[in-house]
Amino acid sequence: MKVVDLGLERTRYAVIDETIESRWRRVTSMQHDAVAVVTPRDRITFAELELRTDALARELRLRGSHGARPVAVDLEPTAESVPAILATLISGRPLVMIDPQLPEARRAHIMSTSGAVALQSILDESAATGFRFDSALEPLSSDPAMIAFTSGTSGAPKGVVLSHSMCLNKADELAAAIDLRPDDHIGNLLPVSFGAGITALIMGLMNGVTVFCWDPRIDGVSGIDDWLIENSITTTHCAPSFLRAWSDLDCDAANDDSIGSLRVVVTYGEAVHGEDYARHRSHGFARVTYVNWLATTETGVVAYNVFPPHSELPVGVVPAGRARDGKDVQIVDVNGVPLPDGEIGEIQVVSSDLADGYHGDPDRTATRFTRLGDGVSIYRTGDRGRIDERGELQLRGRVDDAVKIRGYLVEPMEVEAHIRRIPGVADVFVAVVLENDRPEIVAYVVLTKAVMARSGAEMRRELATYLPAWMLPRHFVLMPALPRNERGKVDRTALPSVEVRSTPPTLAGPAELWLSSIWESILGIDSIDREDDFFELGGDSLASTEVVAKIHDMFRIRITAAEFAAASTVKDLAALVDRRRIDPDDRVCHNTMVPLKLEGSGRPLFIMNGAGCPSTTLSTLSKALHTDRPVYALQPHGFESRGLPDRSVKASARRFIFEIKKIQPTGPYLLAGYSYGGYVALEMAAQLSESGDTVEHVTVLDTRISTEAAARLAGRAGITLDPSIVDLAPQPSTNARWKPTRRTVAAMWIRTLFAGILQYPPATQWTVFLYIGGQALRKHRIRACAAPVTVIRGATNNRGREIWSLIATGSLDFEDVDACHEDVVRQPYVRKTAAIIDRVCDRA
Repeated sequence: MKVVDLGLERTRYAVIDETIESRWRRVTSMQHDAVAVVTPRDRITFAELELRTDALARELRLRGSHGARPVAVDLEPTAESVPAILATLISGRPLVMIDPQLPEARRAHIMSTSGAVALQSILDESAATGFRFDSALEPLSSDPAMIAFTSGTSGAPKGVVLSHSMCLNKADELAAAIDLRPDDHIGNLLPVSFGAGITALIMGLMNGVTVFCWDPRIDGVSGIDDWLIENSITTTHCAPSFLRAWSDLDCDAANDDSIGSLRVVVTYGEAVHGEDYARHRSHGFARVTYVNWLATTETGVVAYNVFPPHSELPVGVVPAGRARDGKDVQIVDVNGVPLPDGEIGEIQVVSSDLADGYHGDPDRTATRFTRLGDGVSIYRTGDRGRIDERGELQLRGRVDDAVKIRGYLVEPMEVEAHIRRIPGVADVFVAVVLENDRPEIVAYVVLTKAVMARSGAEMRRELATYLPAWMLPRHFVLMPALPRNERGKVDRTALPSVEVRSTPPTLAGPAELWLSSIWESILGIDSIDREDDFFELGGDSLASTEVVAKIHDMFRIRITAAEFAAASTVKDLAALVDRRRIDPDDRVCHNTMVPLKLEGSGRPLFIMNGAGCPSTTLSTLSKALHTDRPVYALQPHGFESRGLPDRSVKASARRFIFEIKKIQPTGPYLLAGYSYGGYVALEMAAQLSESGDTVEHVTVLDTRISTEAAARLAGRAGITLDPSIVDLAPQPSTNARWKPTRRTVAAMWIRTLFAGILQYPPATQWTVFLYIGGQALRKHRIRACAAPVTVIRGATNNRGREIWSLIATGSLDFEDVDACHEDVVRQPYVRKTAAIIDRVCDRA
């Protein structure tokens, strides 16, 4: 097998005087029996592809009532789509690619804007019509080959007109960059409807090299390594987001040759970071060359950067690289005047091989394209960048994205790069919103699931160690994943909105002023308003202990975490501080029962907290609930004030029943329990049923049934457990610094003896009560619960119906939240947890 000899001599502005059909004929004459395209579902040879393409092209050339209108082809992720693509390209009619996952409104916009007719409609008319006009003309290299629609991430997609010569030039530029070889197997890990996806496909087909297509939206990522090995893939082409997901896969191979055939990885479509390449390289890809490809639909490649095996990778955003033959890249000011190297301006490209403009939009074409004569044009990309001291192009985001904050110009892409440096950050997108008539930064952050999610306050404080105040995001929105469109780019229209303030912040009185300064120092933001909620600003239970400590230092009064959870706005906390300063004994006792939400007309929801968790752990959950009912948290007795702790689950259940009857004397009761609290909630249900009370529903939040407890339950029921299911008990973050040595165990045992009598520092207090809870569980015997039960399981909670059906003898449902144990009740995953509880409560 040979790669087709293109026979081209590149000049400064090279133009390929060739059509796709003429190139295709050269390929099929050489590669007749070779495999052309492979997908996980089917494959097709060059011979079969030529036969089916020619038959279909004949139908398209016999023009009926549709004339020479563009042809819209639905690109299913199978080899069956390829004959339709090629037939349209060689028929002389422009191709319009339609992604089957497009929303109907966007599909209609593309069909209307392009004036295309669906391929199937043409074939249906052809079959029904006896007489047709054969007026086909052979296309020229300058004729339109396709109308490629842009992603439309921030507006309506635009139809870019690409000639035959430009389509081939795009493919040839890529082939030259990766040194395409006769024995290569191209791994196209992009939807074919994506500009880079169709370029990779055309590159392979027009050079006689097999293309293996894997659509990540259909085929996912989990099986990618096996598929690449099975097909001996040598080059892969993917989006940076896919590369990150690929790197997140559990990889047993730690050698330098995980997929021995793979030699080149090319990334497209969005900024890639040196850390992305480094992580992928560390998973057994030390022999791989990485290529960062910067291209636009209108220009083809603008620049690219190559990182051979073992080369040093840059920190932060990877530079786009140098402009290539046939393209001049210039940095210009708002008037189009070129700027010297080092200065930031708009990127424009000068070449004779650019798009013909925007289909049906002469005004936009005139705005973006300038014709210089002799076939040479200028295209203004709308991207900002600069040429660095090495002569490499560096991107600085879109022209419309740069914004002045506090008088300083801020590039969102730069803020993104710094956020990515925070351990645990998997993905991020930065936007700007107007708040009180001034711009503020919003960071949409995806965190890895392997560790406990970091709060917005934690990330903001870390950023503050190396970023100025005007570059710090005011809002952090934690998300399970960033919304992406069919092209793999972040879909800005699908990002959740943030609540912004439209009036200047107000504070009333000295206490509010001092408290706002405490919050600003801990949360790392300014302009705190009296109505702002600590937890909605990104605070968490750990940060709340800092607030409580600073209040003690400043006012010499004591506020408990439970009281803070019930007064989490500046206004409410200031009122509590003022009362406490006047009368230190003015205390609402929150030893066990903590009101998280008092409003609502429905029956209260009582949530039993974990053994070593302060009530503030459940504050975020209570604020995410939309159910119309009061919400109370119950925490271990003696946790925040003097009182002997309960040493058994049954004793805790008895105490909590006594407490909830003060609020709701009779049933039916709605109970929930997080972690250790799930055991308590189930025991409460059993005790309430024995006393004649009704329990309407019990929701268990990621309670783990240990191997020992499961074995006891199975033994009583006379069943054999599946040995493949093992206990994956979470490692609580409150216990992360405590190492169980003989000395520390002895010290912990002594502390537990005085627990509730002595108040330890917060972290120690949490660990002591966690230890007491663990002791209580070891001797606890789980009893059957006849009430309906919903089990919400975290990512590593493996117990299923086999065990839980021995506990919940009535109705039993399971809901999964893909988060670690702590994050089930933290952002961003708490939104799903809350939605489940809302459904359960509303159904009860």
